Amino acid sequence: MKNTVLIAALFISTLLHAQQAKVVSAINTLGYYQKDKSDTQSIRQARGFIEEAIKAESTQGKPKTWWVRGNIYWAINESKDAALIEMAGGNPIMIALESYSKAIEIDPKYENGEDCRQKSLIGYNQLAIESYNSKNYADAAIYFEKLAVLMTALRGKKDNSSLQYAAAAHYYSANYTKSIQLYNEVIDTDTTGLLHLQLFKAHCGIGDTASGIDVLKKGRGLFPNYQPLLTENLNILFRQNKNAEAEELLRLAISKDPNNHTLWLAAGSTYENLGRKEDAVEAYKKAIEINKEAWQAYYNLGAIYNNIGKDLQDKANNEKDQKKYDAAIKIADEQLKLALTYLEQAKDLTPVGSSDRMDIMRALKQLYMRLSLNDKYDAIKKEMEQ
Repeated sequence: MKNTVLIAALFISTLLHAQQAKVVSAINTLGYYQKDKSDTQSIRQARGFIEEAIKAESTQGKPKTWWVRGNIYWAINESKDAALIEMAGGNPIMIALESYSKAIEIDPKYENGEDCRQKSLIGYNQLAIESYNSKNYADAAIYFEKLAVLMTALRGKKDNSSLQYAAAAHYYSANYTKSIQLYNEVIDTDTTGLLHLQLFKAHCGIGDTASGIDVLKKGRGLFPNYQPLLTENLNILFRQNKNAEAEELLRLAISKDPNNHTLWLAAGSTYENLGRKEDAVEAYKKAIEINKEAWQAYYNLGAIYNNIGKDLQDKANNEKDQKKYDAAIKIADEQLKLALTYLEQAKDLTPVGSSDRMDIMRALKQLYMRLSLNDKYDAIKKEMEQ
């Protein structure tokens, strides 16, 4: 009996040693690969050893096992070797990060815990940025939130930057509720008005316009010169047919920033909504005076003169007296030619192939046809068909 117990004990000891040896072998073969990156057989062996170790009871509960596993998959990810990455399941960076997390979970004070945390920061930052830039916003939100947790733990204070990106990613993935939650956490750090703008949009995303307007008002109070907040404020007033309030808001904004051409553009639109064409024309001309490349102002002026010319043409067509008809058509054509001048300038200021340029060319095509400018008509038709 004693011999049987002794043999069993020796067997268990040998088994434990063998399992722990898997971790050592994984470390050694990883080391061989790190010395010679062309030695892909070693990294493959390292992965095989560590995958066996995480399944063994004697080693799966040790932080070192998971730290080593993280390092192996980290090395595979850094290799950029398609064959190795496929062998590792296609997403080695995530396996590495999960392994580092497991190591810290088993022992928060593990001696290599700092290495786990630092690599996790690098890894989640990489994944977050890559996902965000590729417009995979749902994943980006997850990674930025994980990054925020790690950064907060490392610094001992809330990581507002990562939370802001997480909020934006949730917004762009249409998870407005989560976006609102995170923006509210960082709204006090807003220094430009952008966070208030995004929080406003998130509230509108879930149909809570009332809360959105409250945020908008607060943002306008804190950042009165932030143009996007002003634009949204004006849009709401326009939708509510509060044009007089919109005009007053613009007057105030322009008095504080008279050389802001976008304010004059907004003023022109407001005057058009109020039916005050002359004031609109003056506002658009002021925008051009400030910014010679404000193509929207040229376009809007062209649209105004085009509409005036068309109305005059319609009236002329009802005139039975030939002389009066000819005189009326001449006046109408003068307005259309004025429209043509502004629309051509607008076209020249927009990039070839852009949707804005295409809209302008559609208007020009009709004008060229109406004014019998056949050469210009053929030229613009050709560009539109390219």
